[in-house]
Amino acid sequence: MIAAALLLAAAAPAVDLKIISIDVDGGAATLYITPSGRSLLIDTGWPAGRGGPRAQPGGPPVPPSPSSAERIVAAARAAGLTRIDHLLITHYHIDHIGGLNDLVKLMPVGELIDHGPNREFVTPDLPREKIPISPETIWPLYVQAKQGLKQRVMAAGERLRIDGLELIAVHSDGQFAPRALPGSGAPGSGCSGPTDMDDNGGEENPRSLGLLLRWGKARILSLGDATWALEYRLVCPVNRVGSVDLMFADNHGSGVSNPPALVASIAPRLVVVNNGPTKGGDADVLNRYKAVPGARVWQLHAATRSPAADTQPDRIVNIDRFGNQNLLISVSRDACFTFANQRTGGSERHCR
Repeated sequence: MIAAALLLAAAAPAVDLKIISIDVDGGAATLYITPSGRSLLIDTGWPAGRGGPRAQPGGPPVPPSPSSAERIVAAARAAGLTRIDHLLITHYHIDHIGGLNDLVKLMPVGELIDHGPNREFVTPDLPREKIPISPETIWPLYVQAKQGLKQRVMAAGERLRIDGLELIAVHSDGQFAPRALPGSGAPGSGCSGPTDMDDNGGEENPRSLGLLLRWGKARILSLGDATWALEYRLVCPVNRVGSVDLMFADNHGSGVSNPPALVASIAPRLVVVNNGPTKGGDADVLNRYKAVPGARVWQLHAATRSPAADTQPDRIVNIDRFGNQNLLISVSRDACFTFANQRTGGSERHCR
């Protein structure tokens, strides 16, 4: 991790925003650091003992792996942080809030931001094995973990500034921002396509707290696990977002999200898919983003279910399913992005 920090420092002048897309094996954890050292962490990955590689039937034992919280703290410390100033939880699925209890024990956290109460409850048809990890079951642990922290519910349309980094809540708790976002208002593209899917992965997904982040001229979209119907309404018939420079693919690049209308309307030139070896990174989604003219797609893991659709190897951070490397990004105020791959040591710079 020390070498990674040095690589990031070399790639990013002191005036740039730093972003670390932390590998938490198909969970979510993305760390933003301003030039003055103020920090924002979006989501905390899995609880200890979950989310990592599993032994294959008849295969050798799986070596121990750091927990999501340990990986977050290692990345933060390597970047020179001693605390997390703002922690934003997009929604209450276990791969997004699971690391919180351990994280607050390992590193001080200032403000915690979320969308409000849990909206997903145990139903009679929920398989028994999923009840212990359902949002309703783990909600009390979340409430306990955030005791003593400054807390804020961020409604759709609200804004937060962290030094020069502006966060705008595009949607929250199923609601859209009531006023037009900067750069939005044009007709959506591809609006004749499907408007919904049968599966949304659970009610907390469309309740996600989704953000447009602005750093100078740079526009970054991070919508949590927003799902097809919500995303469609976000851009059709009117594009409420506008085009973006960098898109963190919704729902880990899952096929229940990222509809053609969203991809065509926001037309991201850079895409990060925070997938795991067997989670997210679905072939139709990867191909959809790769088809955007001029787009560059990065993946945290090679997708074992759809290897033919993977992006080019030097833009995959972890090829091996036991990989534990991060993607390092620096962003200038004039919207130049430098990507550094911890696995290869290589970097790419992309400007408008």
